[in-house]
Amino acid sequence: MVVNVHGDNGYAPLAIERGAPALAEAAKQLGVAVMSLTHTHHFAALWPETEPLAAKGLIGLACVCHTPLMAPEGSKEPLFGTNPISFAWPRPGRNPVAVDMATAAMSLGEVQIAAREGHSVPLDTGLGPDGERRQPPNEIVKGTLLPFGGYKGSAIALMVELLAAGATGERFSFEAAEADKKDGGPPRGGEFVLAISPELVAGPDWAEHCEEFFRRFDAIEGARLPGSRRHNNRTSAAPREIDADLVERIRALCRA
Repeated sequence: MVVNVHGDNGYAPLAIERGAPALAEAAKQLGVAVMSLTHTHHFAALWPETEPLAAKGLIGLACVCHTPLMAPEGSKEPLFGTNPISFAWPRPGRNPVAVDMATAAMSLGEVQIAAREGHSVPLDTGLGPDGERRQPPNEIVKGTLLPFGGYKGSAIALMVELLAAGATGERFSFEAAEADKKDGGPPRGGEFVLAISPELVAGPDWAEHCEEFFRRFDAIEGARLPGSRRHNNRTSAAPREIDADLVERIRALCRA
């Protein structure tokens, strides 16, 4: 089943809130369902799309594209966005496994923070405006990002571009850039969300079977399941460090 959600050119979370219940219900009944979001502006992490699906006992997969910020491996011309992808796996009675990552070696926001705070970044993070691999983040901000893992990350970024734009009928990254009003806001685009019922696909013993795998994983010294740190931070009552300067800048913007 396919759930099509027209975002009315609003922010993606509102469209997701409308469409996600229908997506989950369809996947529970039929085993597999897809949600296509169009005419939306996505601007945040993707795990809020997939973790709620996992909380309902479903496997969740979501991806979006953006505007050209990243060059395909072997080239110097940006074509992909940072093209993030999120995957969540349900664990009844436990926190889900949740992957949320850009297909760029480093997200643009992380590079911008490194440039602002004077941190270095790995050499393969991106290219400077001269098209050469550069380490200073302020040079990369003026150039283009690179995919993680070379050709492997580039192939996944290509997959995201096709799912988030080709499979939804929305804009590819280059099309979003061409139509962008250049007003500083997020470009209009689409999102692809897939929900799968492991119970209908794998059978009623799927959770017990998978927990044996997770027990093996947890027994490996140094191994950490994706998303576990975020889940621990949510429930922690320990003191939190905040960027006081950033908070004041936000307050100043609110007062303006």
